[in-house]
Amino acid sequence: MHDNVLRPEVSLGEDWMFPIFLFVLISFAYTRSFHPLRISRLWNSTWNVRILRQAIREEPNTPRANLLFNLSFFFMTSLLLYLVVKTTGLEPMGLTGFPMYLTLVVGVMAIYLIKTVSIRAVQLMADGDFGLTEYEYNVFLINRVIGLMLMPISMVLAYSPKIWVSPFIGAGLGLYAMMILYRMLRGFVNAAGSGVPLFYIFFYICTLEILPLAVGMRAFLS
Repeated sequence: MHDNVLRPEVSLGEDWMFPIFLFVLISFAYTRSFHPLRISRLWNSTWNVRILRQAIREEPNTPRANLLFNLSFFFMTSLLLYLVVKTTGLEPMGLTGFPMYLTLVVGVMAIYLIKTVSIRAVQLMADGDFGLTEYEYNVFLINRVIGLMLMPISMVLAYSPKIWVSPFIGAGLGLYAMMILYRMLRGFVNAAGSGVPLFYIFFYICTLEILPLAVGMRAFLS
């Protein structure tokens, strides 16, 4: 009985999570080794529009580093969602464990695929760019930062006693929400600065931000 009192509650971590964390760590180490300026530029581009636009011009030079960070975002976001779902005890679509995690990964990827297709459709219908190329780059730029920032939070959630779960879930979801809000505000300011009419800015927000998320949530909960 005394041992049971001293022993912490079981964590949420599962064996298949370790390779996911390892992949993100290796991606970070690879980028630091072969693209040493990539991480600092990633961070600076997030907060400085001038550096962002310079990075857009030079982006084709390092596609693999961005691919790794994009995958890290998909894996970490899906893992945070999985831990949230596991904490609530839900079993969406009757799935649990790794199959449910894979479903979340595919769902998050699908949301951003819909977003990318929507951007192309708007460019085609409007017969112009209207800052949408910069908007698209900004979306995935901030996603890469979110992926890196979620890494320590997800590790604490996965391998710490359950008593720590609630505050760190709040921290993870709060961080994600703040970065998405910042992304939307930044897109709004950049579009307004480029002379895009206010009507089209709100149209972009509804089409490119709200619609993909609504479709993804609807598919997950159905």
